Amino acid sequence: MSLLNNAIHLKFFKNKEMNNFYWSVFIMTFGESLINIFVPIYLFNLGFKIPQILFFYFLVSLYFVIFSYSGAKITAKIGEKHSILLSTPFLILYYIGLIFIDSNNFLLFVLPSLLASRMILFNYGYHLNFIKHSEKSKRGQELALFGIATLLATIFTPYIGSIFATINFEILFIISSTLIIFGTVPLFFSKDKYEKIDFSLSSLFEGIRSKDNKGNFISFSGYAIESIIGRTIWPIFLIIIIGTIKKTGLMISISMLVSLIAFHFVGKLTDRFDKIKLLKIGTILYFFAWIGRIFANTTYKVLFIDSYKNLSEKIIHLPWSAQSYDLAKRKKYFEFIVSREIIFNLIRIIVFPILIVIFWFDFYPFIISFIIASIFSIGYIFIEK
Repeated sequence: MSLLNNAIHLKFFKNKEMNNFYWSVFIMTFGESLINIFVPIYLFNLGFKIPQILFFYFLVSLYFVIFSYSGAKITAKIGEKHSILLSTPFLILYYIGLIFIDSNNFLLFVLPSLLASRMILFNYGYHLNFIKHSEKSKRGQELALFGIATLLATIFTPYIGSIFATINFEILFIISSTLIIFGTVPLFFSKDKYEKIDFSLSSLFEGIRSKDNKGNFISFSGYAIESIIGRTIWPIFLIIIIGTIKKTGLMISISMLVSLIAFHFVGKLTDRFDKIKLLKIGTILYFFAWIGRIFANTTYKVLFIDSYKNLSEKIIHLPWSAQSYDLAKRKKYFEFIVSREIIFNLIRIIVFPILIVIFWFDFYPFIISFIIASIFSIGYIFIEK
């Protein structure tokens, strides 16, 4: 049966409310993907040192932890889709602020709070919606199909974004903001659902510290560390190796093509086979993807290694995400999502200062960072069964 037929037979795509929701996320993702990979490069090109850029993202995680519970209360009060809607102005203000950050360094401390607010409201709204509407038996395919749809629309956006960035970064920020505003339109045609806050801030942290949560803590920490190194340090490494923004965008787009091959097949495997066994296979492959980045010292090596990384990333992320949603569904899912997001950012608060020191002393900082990411990527397999 073809991928299209699978999509048609999934209840996931028959629900009008869900269609509106995912059209909105689809368009927003398109807008964000034009710029996200280039923000660290943008700051680097402005003359900010890598320790300063890492401090910027350290503040994002710090603000996230500080405001996470308040954000959960807001999401519970206004509803999932309105939470995503409310997150949009924060992101647009963040992009506008980036235009002026070179002449107003105090924005280095202000903009992370805007990005953190966007992440809190958007993430809670998105994950709650998916958990309540996805089917356990088809969750892997649902994740894969939505991932494919998003990837098809955004696969060339790094290259498109690099063209605009080469002309003017401000233009890129404006285009992304416009698309994100347009992406909110489908949300106005959807009914909303509401959640009750049946947990306190103290119970959240008690659950995080619980021995029963040890495996999940390690797994979520592993994701938190390797993903943030991939989002902040890897783009800067690319621009140093490749040399130009346009070539960097092109290399990223080409390497993303490999993900199309992985999504469909891994999605099916996730539903048919034991997710933990699939995770173990993916973890081994992903570990070597990070090790490979140590040797990415030419454009062609970058292309090969990043393509392999994108492929292995899908093999590990689809079953890992599906298992995470399964766990949330078995527990108090709102509390589970909030605690998971807090763990992501708590561990980053700890790791960012270490990375800052590594780059401050400037002793093979990229190699050491990639080794750290490879080690912590092993943490994926510890997720609760």
